[in-house]
Amino acid sequence: MVVEKSHITIEQNTEYLKRYAFLEKACMRTLAGWLPGVPEWEAKNQMGLHVWESGASADLLYQRLRELRTYQPERNISEGLKTLARELDHAQNTAELIATVYLVVKKALLEAYRSHPEVTWSEFDNPTVKTTEKVLPAIERQVAWAEGFFATIEQNYPGWQAWRDYIAGLLAADGGVTGAEVPASAPQRPENHLLLLPWKECQRMKGWPIFDPSTDVEPDRKTEPEAHRLWRFKHYLNEMTAAETLGSILWMTPEMPWEYQYNVSRHLWDEVRHSQLGQVRVQQLGLKIEDVPQVVQIYNVMMTLPAVDQYALLTTVIEPNGMPEKSTNREHWEEIEDEISAAAVSYDWSDENFHIRWGKKWTPVLLETYGYKETPEEIAARTEAWLMENTPVKMQAKMALESHQGGGHG
Repeated sequence: MVVEKSHITIEQNTEYLKRYAFLEKACMRTLAGWLPGVPEWEAKNQMGLHVWESGASADLLYQRLRELRTYQPERNISEGLKTLARELDHAQNTAELIATVYLVVKKALLEAYRSHPEVTWSEFDNPTVKTTEKVLPAIERQVAWAEGFFATIEQNYPGWQAWRDYIAGLLAADGGVTGAEVPASAPQRPENHLLLLPWKECQRMKGWPIFDPSTDVEPDRKTEPEAHRLWRFKHYLNEMTAAETLGSILWMTPEMPWEYQYNVSRHLWDEVRHSQLGQVRVQQLGLKIEDVPQVVQIYNVMMTLPAVDQYALLTTVIEPNGMPEKSTNREHWEEIEDEISAAAVSYDWSDENFHIRWGKKWTPVLLETYGYKETPEEIAARTEAWLMENTPVKMQAKMALESHQGGGHG
């Protein structure tokens, strides 16, 4: 007797997709919140990309859910899955973070995506199959990276297994990624896992030098072009602190619309890329990353402000103020035929234009959502005045002054 292969119904399909999207978003938020707390430089760079990739995967799944007439993708998500998402944030170190986000949740998602075409009616549900095919390459790379990197750091964080087993137990107790598996017994929560987020100070590897503002003197662009170039790209490398700031902002503003969260995830990755262009150039110019003083003070002082203030300051003050300097540097590097530096700053300039647009779009929404009485112009003026008093980086103060001398932000 031939038994027909069974498939899930369209209603079950949408529930599966809702859970996939929810878990991608949960991973995005946890990685963003943890970006400042991870000291390992390689992990920061990879996680910055994965924050955006997780957001992109969630967004693709949301698109497919809308096509399936599901417009509230988090409606009726199980309490078990919500608990898991909250608990992911409670990791205590890099090993627990990677072991749970990647080696439990993302690895389970990977297997679900691979098997989904066999579970659904592929002939009729080909758009979902295409969606899973689109999200697969990113999560395959993420899991492969995590497995390789984890082997290099797990010995530095003894005891990570208990938290890994707990998160895996939560997922199993809720029927796995799809929710369709036979639920396991609820696991017992390990002790000593208080929430460390949001990080008040960003972390670096022990022994890495810390920036001293008193010694930060900008060489003259025209008379000392090589010294100025190295100085500028050292500061580019430190744009990792902008990415870390955005990670905490994203984690602290969960009430905001999905489009905002997705935009911030991309903004975060862009700042990681800007740090990487600094990394590429300082290495080409003869320095090691671990020899460049880390401007951790920017993140640390920004975290004394509420998230709304941080976002407004970054997108409506700091980034607009920096645009003229970027144009000047490009023109200078083109003039002296430094093609690599000119190309790097050109892409930075293009990214920053979008960040400023997002700031204009989302700052008013943040103000309304979190009950501020200020206008966008008022919070920009207030936070810029705060910046002038509190920034550890002379370059930021200089840009603010030059912006006003040149007629404001325009």
